[in-house]
Amino acid sequence: SSGINAEWPLRPGYTKILCHVMQYPYTAVNGILLTKEGCEDKEQVEVVDCVPLFHYNIPISPMFIVALTQIEEYASNRDMKICGYYHANEYYSDSEVGAVATRIADKIAENCEDCCLLIVENDKLSALNTDIPIKAFLPSKTNDRIDWRSSDKPLLQFGEKGLQMGPEVVKKQLYRSIIDMDCHYDDVSLHWDNRAIDEVVKLFVESLTEH
Repeated sequence: SSGINAEWPLRPGYTKILCHVMQYPYTAVNGILLTKEGCEDKEQVEVVDCVPLFHYNIPISPMFIVALTQIEEYASNRDMKICGYYHANEYYSDSEVGAVATRIADKIAENCEDCCLLIVENDKLSALNTDIPIKAFLPSKTNDRIDWRSSDKPLLQFGEKGLQMGPEVVKKQLYRSIIDMDCHYDDVSLHWDNRAIDEVVKLFVESLTEH
């Protein structure tokens, strides 16, 4: 155990990752993780939201640099900042940290003090009511090199109750509404802030906290 963890206080970040992976089950997908500005807790990286990037323009490209600039501006206007990267590999049984994920995560870690890399475990997506299908990695920086070392399992607020957001995504087919940067570049009227999903998560949290 590293003592540092990636944590969601049940916010839209977790839901959007699940939606992104489920909407494009036959391709790799990726995205940028966001945390609150001023959240400098060394014990954990608190992921409060994410922006889905691509489902067919995965490698670092000019589009990636443009997207990153847009996300940085979007985050800073909302008292948030980039805190990492998530990646789901193309193949069902592949949950390794591959070359593309490493390259992009390295790029983000260069400009990010507290940073994490999340890899989706595709083969655990069928057990959402019992597990978070995500592995967390943290950067170990030595000289000019970054090694991504395995960390504790990500945490979810409300514990087992919070896990029910996963099956909810499936039941309501929430994944059909996810917009990533590829969708936005195809049709600029579609926005990647995914506010509709934010609303669903907000209602879900309210249902968990009602007495």
